[in-house]
Amino acid sequence: MEEQSYSALVTRGLVVFAAGGEWLAAPVEEVAGMMVADRLAPLPGPGSSMAGVVAFRGGVVPTLDLAAVLGSEERASAQRYAIVLERGTDRFALLVNAMPRLVPARDIVLRDHPEPAAEPSDPGSAGSGRGDEPRMLATYEVAGRDVRYLDYWALMDTVAPPAAFRLGGLGGR
Repeated sequence: MEEQSYSALVTRGLVVFAAGGEWLAAPVEEVAGMMVADRLAPLPGPGSSMAGVVAFRGGVVPTLDLAAVLGSEERASAQRYAIVLERGTDRFALLVNAMPRLVPARDIVLRDHPEPAAEPSDPGSAGSGRGDEPRMLATYEVAGRDVRYLDYWALMDTVAPPAAFRLGGLGGR
């Protein structure tokens, strides 16, 4: 694919971070906030890709350990960060070991933007760190480095389907 400016995709920039041994990004329009994840409340049960929950703007946000989802053996660092993604009223956080950084659109080059595929009927096809590859939405070049934008929403739905976080009797049917 011919190089294009990322501004053609109408974004103000990317939040770039390292996780699972690779460089990843999320568009700033989906990032509700970032914070040090020093008060991460773990969830009960055996090891999972769900790192726990964090308090964010008066609510509790489920937090996905991105390295675990990607199948990495990356050890947790002393200081971890939560990148809170938001679409409408839906929120969840990505737990990463390195401080994310904001990259403005002028410093981003789109390398690959795959054609949108039909929605997968099998939730595992979104990528769950169990041998299948997460769906990539785009690849960029940032400061000479390839950076991937994954379908984090599909990853979260694979690990914790939306119904798992509804409170009994409070959700609409």
